Amino acid sequence: MEAFALYLLKSVIWLAGFALIFILFLRNERFFLLNRIYLIAGVLTSFIFPFISIHYTVVLPVMTSVHSDVAVISEIKNTGTSIIPDLKLILSVLYVLGVLSVFTLIIRQGRSVLSTIKKSEILAFHPVKLVRTTDYTSAFSFFSYVFVNPSITDFEIKEIMNHELVHIRQKHWFDLLLVELLCMMQWFNPLVWIYVRFIRQNHEYLADEVALQRTSDPAIYRAVLLNQIVGAPVFSLTNSFNYSLNKKRFNMMKDIISSPYRKMKILLILPVFAIVLYAFAKPDYRYNYVDESSGNNVSGTSLQQKFVKGTVVQNDGKPLGGATITVTGTTIGTITDAKGYFKLENIPNDGLLVISFVGFKSKVLKPDFTSEMAISMMRDTIKYLNTNISTPPPPPPPPALNSDTNINANDTPTPPPPVESMKDVTDVTPPPTSAPMSFKVLGDEPPPLFVVDGIILTQADVEKIDPNTIESITVLKKKSAVALYGGKTEDGVILITSKKNAEVPVTAIPEDKAEKATSVVKEIPAIPQTEKEKYVVVETLPEFPGGKDAMTAWIIANIKYRAEAEKAKITGKVYVSFLVDKTGKVKNAIIKKSASPSLDSEAIRVISSMPDWKPGSQSGKPVDVQMLVPIEFKLK
Repeated sequence: MEAFALYLLKSVIWLAGFALIFILFLRNERFFLLNRIYLIAGVLTSFIFPFISIHYTVVLPVMTSVHSDVAVISEIKNTGTSIIPDLKLILSVLYVLGVLSVFTLIIRQGRSVLSTIKKSEILAFHPVKLVRTTDYTSAFSFFSYVFVNPSITDFEIKEIMNHELVHIRQKHWFDLLLVELLCMMQWFNPLVWIYVRFIRQNHEYLADEVALQRTSDPAIYRAVLLNQIVGAPVFSLTNSFNYSLNKKRFNMMKDIISSPYRKMKILLILPVFAIVLYAFAKPDYRYNYVDESSGNNVSGTSLQQKFVKGTVVQNDGKPLGGATITVTGTTIGTITDAKGYFKLENIPNDGLLVISFVGFKSKVLKPDFTSEMAISMMRDTIKYLNTNISTPPPPPPPPALNSDTNINANDTPTPPPPVESMKDVTDVTPPPTSAPMSFKVLGDEPPPLFVVDGIILTQADVEKIDPNTIESITVLKKKSAVALYGGKTEDGVILITSKKNAEVPVTAIPEDKAEKATSVVKEIPAIPQTEKEKYVVVETLPEFPGGKDAMTAWIIANIKYRAEAEKAKITGKVYVSFLVDKTGKVKNAIIKKSASPSLDSEAIRVISSMPDWKPGSQSGKPVDVQMLVPIEFKLK
């Protein structure tokens, strides 16, 4: 609805621009054909140009060595019951009723004219059909039909036919049909009804101009007009012979020669185009990368001139699809396609490529800007034991370093640690048993961090999970885990992905860990979760219109405290998981961490009512992405 409202606003502004120029500079000019073209151009522009927007570039500085947390927490004030949703509904209903009213009026008028045609005498004068009827006192034309009252003399009919033939041959009905559609869409806009009058007046000027050239005596033609002074009903799709019969119409019949240069006034519409297009222009952001430690400034233009491409393969020569390639000290990264191919742009001169894949040793290489790179990866394994899980099949593509991952460019001489995992530990097929799981890590190391579907759980919680609900398990150790999950994961991370619709017990999540879990979901690129390619993290994350700050502002503006929660003074933080599909629609909102039933239901409502997002993408294609947003309710 918001998108259509914006379209209507743009359409109204375009029509207002054309109407203003016509009123100020063109309505008294005698180049009627040019005026007709101008007026119809205004109608077409108000239909088409709201879909068109220009773009301009905005250069933003980016500190390459700064890491930012992207967890979103909204603080809710006690603002009482919001009337905005009800107001939107009321306005929508009123608009639809207005459209239906105009449409009904047009249909009724059309049926009335058609009914008259069926019951009246019709005389054929190619290409015109003359209808003599007592239903109307004055003459008018309707498509190829000309209606006259039987009391009109044959001499008067001749003059009227000369006039109405111009309407029919120049197809003025097309202009009226087009403008009536605009009236239905903008019935609330006073200018659209004024614009209809301009078009009808200009039609009469055009018909008078040609009819005066064909008449034997212009004075007789004017006399016939005066005889038709009694007003006839004005129908939506008809041209009335006596429409706008006033002093100005007679003045327009005078043969006055004007300078052809006066036609140049029509170019005054060009500034209107410039102003309206600029007013609704959209920014395209380009980033100017700044190395905070050195103060060096690398412009977006110079970055765009540097790119590298190549292929990542296993040591046996087979393509390695899903390998992660990132550039140290920047937010630049990508994932190889099914053939192992990748391409990266905007590479700094001193940047190094980090290539990683679960189960393979990571590599740090200097980019080759002159030729295509061929990168071979060696396998690597760690020891891991799960007493209740059978031997797993091969792994899917690993999580890649996101744009928010903090890699210090000063550390680049030392290769980053390999991304370690258990050998072939993903897409685990659980045994047919409901016995609880147990995890044992060989050696004397402390227990690792457990992350289940993006939520951090204790080992006791994890061991309550039914193995039959497990889709896959991935293990990260030491610095690999730190690089992805932050400073308190030196002892390793175990990633568990549950099957679709499986219920995973979540109890007593510590507050600090819960916020970290939200950051994880938003900071790690995609791991495919299901056969339908639903992602938790991807190369390009979905984006709320206007970004994270706009999302926070939107949530605060639209959320409201439930009366029962306010009365009981219930506060807390609710974690809502939802899907942003490949079209940007928000779907399947569910509670991942509850605060209370009333707060949970309000969080679900506001998330489900979000406008369309810019969808996430993987390997350049839009994909479904699972998101997690925390909303904090506070009373003030």
